[in-house]
Amino acid sequence: MSRFPVPVLFALAALGVATPATPQADTIRIGVFDPEVLWKQTEVGKKFNQDLSAARDRLQGQIDKKQEELEGLKTKLRQQQGSLNDDKINDMKKDILNKQTELDRLNEDSTKEMKYQLGEVQGRFQEMLSKTIEVFGKEKGFTVILMKSMVEYNAAAVDVSQELIAKFNEMHKATAATAPGPAKKPGDAAKEPPKN
Repeated sequence: MSRFPVPVLFALAALGVATPATPQADTIRIGVFDPEVLWKQTEVGKKFNQDLSAARDRLQGQIDKKQEELEGLKTKLRQQQGSLNDDKINDMKKDILNKQTELDRLNEDSTKEMKYQLGEVQGRFQEMLSKTIEVFGKEKGFTVILMKSMVEYNAAAVDVSQELIAKFNEMHKATAATAPGPAKKPGDAAKEPPKN
């Protein structure tokens, strides 16, 4: 009598897996990969990460500069408040309020821009990864390749992450894959010179 319950035998037979009661036919090759490892270790993934870091640093620099301007205005008001008339104090308070509004908008715009760039880059990377997995799977004769997060357990022998990194780097060059530039605002299109 077989050690496997009947439903398990049917499921294994449907997948083509040899069970103790059946002779070994076509074997299934299953691979597992960690997409995080590919994101961090492929040349394109590294390039995308560098581009995103540069964009984040650029935006953070703009925010820091605006924050310093705001703090400078607040300090100036504190230092001069005793010697200024009410109209001048109110003007300085308006300047501080306007600068705070600019800072808030800059923070909001920067967050939106980073989310946009991250989404664009992740989408492009996912597209490249899908193509790589398909080509790799066909070349190596895999029946199925799964993300590591989809399985509870896998033996190290079925982890194909390092092989996928090599295939990904072979198929996709980092120089051709650049992250998108800053998101354009609706009014920016009018400022661009016409293309011939």
